[in-house]
Amino acid sequence: MSRASPPIIVAEKLGKSFQLGEIHRDWAARLFRRGAHAGPAPLLQALCDVDFSVEEGEVFGIIGANGAGKSTLLKILAGITDPSSGRAVLRGRIASLLEVGTGFHPELTGRENVFLNGTILGLHRREIREEYGRIVEFAGLEKFMDTPVKRYSSGMQVRLAFAVAAHLRPEILLVDEVLAVGDIAFQRKCLGAMKEVAGGGRTVLFVSHNMAAVSNLCDRVLMLRQGRVAAIGPADEVIQAYIHSTEDSRALDGRGYVSFHPRQPVLPQAPLLLQAARLVDEEERPVSSAQTGGALRVDVRLEGFDRYPSAVVGLTVRSVFDQKIFHFNSAMAGGFGPVPRHPGEKVRLEIQALPLMAGAYSMDLLVFEPGVRLIDRVDGVLQFDVIESDLYGNGYRGEAREGLIAVQGECAIEGVEDDP
Repeated sequence: MSRASPPIIVAEKLGKSFQLGEIHRDWAARLFRRGAHAGPAPLLQALCDVDFSVEEGEVFGIIGANGAGKSTLLKILAGITDPSSGRAVLRGRIASLLEVGTGFHPELTGRENVFLNGTILGLHRREIREEYGRIVEFAGLEKFMDTPVKRYSSGMQVRLAFAVAAHLRPEILLVDEVLAVGDIAFQRKCLGAMKEVAGGGRTVLFVSHNMAAVSNLCDRVLMLRQGRVAAIGPADEVIQAYIHSTEDSRALDGRGYVSFHPRQPVLPQAPLLLQAARLVDEEERPVSSAQTGGALRVDVRLEGFDRYPSAVVGLTVRSVFDQKIFHFNSAMAGGFGPVPRHPGEKVRLEIQALPLMAGAYSMDLLVFEPGVRLIDRVDGVLQFDVIESDLYGNGYRGEAREGLIAVQGECAIEGVEDDP
């Protein structure tokens, strides 16, 4: 019986602490400034008891809010910094893209840095020459390979660094949010290359705030919160947990409204018309969810809206990946008609037969004069869940992986006679 190969990456009780304060200044100056009985500088616990393992050939995502410890974890795995406690074991050559320019000597040319990086990875000069043409073509920097890297823009450095890391065959590729520096076309190119790297049996650890990229690339995901493992498991499940953990935590008032203040206007001197909003059910009770095929009702409170008689109130619903799914506004519903206006008003926007698959969504609210100008806008102010329902009346329940929009239609089948 063959024995399963051990994980290619194992982290056991990893911890990392940083001492705060000016620890490198003269100790006597610090002593007089703090006082003779001052204690040691406080510690920041960046990572604490982080445990996980990654199998060979797996694309493993790491997500979390800013300051959660993601980059610190990758630097430990890359050998850039040592853990304060625990250990990390990696089997194989490692290539890492953690910061713009990491691993490049600024005085050397792009060509020289390619060979330097390949040598650091343990490759022979012949192996580097075999891949050199593909690296240059992927990076799109043919004209600049004999130019010192210190003259490259950050985007050019990222292009070359990723091309080197992807083509010099490391067993383990560590990628931080550095890809966000490149343009959209190059980001897509990089994501495709990472899929190819993983398809070739190599292992990728991918840190990103781009949940769509994490979902498309990763088999499993680790979520960090304040330096600790908050969740680990299948990508879509952990992403949903992360989205819920970052929802707006502002308190609701007694009637279920979320206040939009304090905030800045969308343009200098623009009015802050939007005050608060809530979701309600058919009995006017505040809710945080709606059903597929049911109604979505939004109450929006405004002040000073009466000064803009031609303006409309609208909402935009977005997916957890910040994709705009649909927009609806008061003009689409026929407007408000000749009704008395008041300094303080409430607008009800209602969408019947909500065409969304089950999942988590967010909502932007805006006030604008059609074809003229945007007056006020608040993004991502309401987070809500859509719950599956028996939309089709036959027990079939659609899944989010089938798409975000639930449509209804008809089908028929009949026999076809062969032509004589």
